[in-house]
Amino acid sequence: MQINNYIFFSIAGLINLILLMIIFFSKKRKNLFENNIYILLMFCTLFGIINEIVMVYCVPFLELHLFIKEFVAKLFLVITEGWIFLLCLYTAIVSNNLVDKKTINLKKQVFLLTILYCVLAIITCCLPIEYAYNDTGTSWLYTYGPSTKLVFVTAIIFIGISLLYIFKTKNKTRKFIPVYVYTVLSIIVSFIQQIDPNLLMISFMETVIILLMYFTIENPDVKMVNELEYAKNMAEKANRAKSDFLSSMSHEIRTPLNAIVGLSECIKNSDDIEEIHEDANDVVMASQNLLEIVNGILDISKIEADKMEIIESNYNPLEVLKDLTTIAETRIGEKEIELRCNFAEDLPNSLYGDQGKLKQIITNMLSNAVKYTEKGHIDFNVSCINEKDKCKLQIIISDTGRGIKPEQMDTIFNKFERAEEDKNSTIEGTGLGLAITKSLVEMMGGKILVHSTYGEGSKFTVFLEQKYSKGEENTKVVKDEKISYSDKKALIVDDNKLNIKVASKVLSEFELNIDSADSGFSAIEKIENNEHYDIIFMDIMMPKMSGVETLKKLKDIDGFNTPVVALTADAMEGKSTKYIEVGFNDYLSKPINKDELKRVLDKCLNGTMETEEEKVTEEDPHIHRVIPITDEDIEMLNKKLAEDLAKQKEQEEREKNNI
Repeated sequence: MQINNYIFFSIAGLINLILLMIIFFSKKRKNLFENNIYILLMFCTLFGIINEIVMVYCVPFLELHLFIKEFVAKLFLVITEGWIFLLCLYTAIVSNNLVDKKTINLKKQVFLLTILYCVLAIITCCLPIEYAYNDTGTSWLYTYGPSTKLVFVTAIIFIGISLLYIFKTKNKTRKFIPVYVYTVLSIIVSFIQQIDPNLLMISFMETVIILLMYFTIENPDVKMVNELEYAKNMAEKANRAKSDFLSSMSHEIRTPLNAIVGLSECIKNSDDIEEIHEDANDVVMASQNLLEIVNGILDISKIEADKMEIIESNYNPLEVLKDLTTIAETRIGEKEIELRCNFAEDLPNSLYGDQGKLKQIITNMLSNAVKYTEKGHIDFNVSCINEKDKCKLQIIISDTGRGIKPEQMDTIFNKFERAEEDKNSTIEGTGLGLAITKSLVEMMGGKILVHSTYGEGSKFTVFLEQKYSKGEENTKVVKDEKISYSDKKALIVDDNKLNIKVASKVLSEFELNIDSADSGFSAIEKIENNEHYDIIFMDIMMPKMSGVETLKKLKDIDGFNTPVVALTADAMEGKSTKYIEVGFNDYLSKPINKDELKRVLDKCLNGTMETEEEKVTEEDPHIHRVIPITDEDIEMLNKKLAEDLAKQKEQEEREKNNI
């Protein structure tokens, strides 16, 4: 009966473990890396308990086989080391928050931990082992010696690594509780076995940890409840975000629409030409505001779908900055704000990059500064470092506005969120500007930083790298020339008469001869009646026969080779590519942008249509190789800006003294 007392804990652990495994494997579970490690832990514990029982009960039959006796003893030690290794591996996975995905970093950690375990296990097998026998000398009850001591060293090493993972993890979780308990229990068990080495408690302790892990981590029922709760919270959050967004959009869209509708009524009823011109200008301004809101939503959609393109060209940075300054001054209006500009003297005359995105980034930051500043000043500083083949820009826009609270700093770049929305309800905006700005900056390989003191103002800093111009250095803006296509004829196909009227007026500026069709059937009839057109603008969403269906039927007509341009309000991400793939020669979104219209007319009517071979070249502006800004670049730019500002201040002092 003495032997039975020695393995009491082993028998108890075995019964509990078998029951736990029956419950665990009878329930559905996800095939996660974390779950697989937990299963290995359970089987490792099972083999350890069986090995303990074999050592105590079966050893009398193995006394004649020294090799088998040593194999059984050392197998138990290697299994014990393996259990500790798996617990450490489990901790590594949880601390990296990589339950569902494996990264190169995690694979490297797993590989190194596995190598460490293998080395320790081999050393354990090679070191000598001693046996403590019972009173009759027929069976040993426990082992000791160098091999056994190494197991305790291994436990200390892997526990230390596990605790290191935990301390490096920012978000503490209840999943780490078993590691804490194991650390405490291993110390207690070590003391107990020092007092009475005959008590076999290691596998029993491992069973306790496995049981604890099941109820704190691996219980499938708990996981299911947590997942349902998480899904419910996410659904509620998404519903609130949708409601807030629709409410915000309703307010933002109705504001310019109110001006457009109201002023249009005034124009209709007025006979005063001067008043009509003034109201028309306000209508155009309100329309531009409405278009900005819609474009902001489309930009976010394109960015999220990874459809936003970097289109590079030559541009004069100084002219771009001066134009943006003029726009900012217009937006300041009657506010008591001084716009102070300082552009580096060594700013190149010509750069190569996406000036459209650069304008959008700076415009968003300047607009933000104007919105949230009632009085004081806005500083617009641009410095640069010119290197062999590139120019590193630092753009700083600081203001004396309301500032941002520290707790809101992490959310200012989130979509549809604005700082202190309750207090800023009178300020127009969708909460998309900064989100778009950050995405564009990062897309161009740059960085954006923000510093703010609540109640005193904010400072936004953007670091971007641009290349020197390719080809001609002259990047001055060419004034719009009067382009005439009086010898060309265009067909506008649209079921909406107002849309036909608007398109006709825009096209008339290029002196095109214009005809119209109010349906796809009418357009096909005109072509079949041998009406000749040099270009066709086709609406997409028409009843009975869509623009795409009309195009297919037109292409079935013998000899038809007229360029057809998709003209649609469907301007979501990827639509341009989609319509060109189905056979359209180009794409224009409503409202019609005159620059885009000019590009399409030049392409389709002047014989400048690209071939497939020409579209993919090394100089293709859509192929953008991002070179990220480094911390060293930021430090150098800050020093350069400080020097530029010091020179400007010194010059201002000289001018004051001369006066």
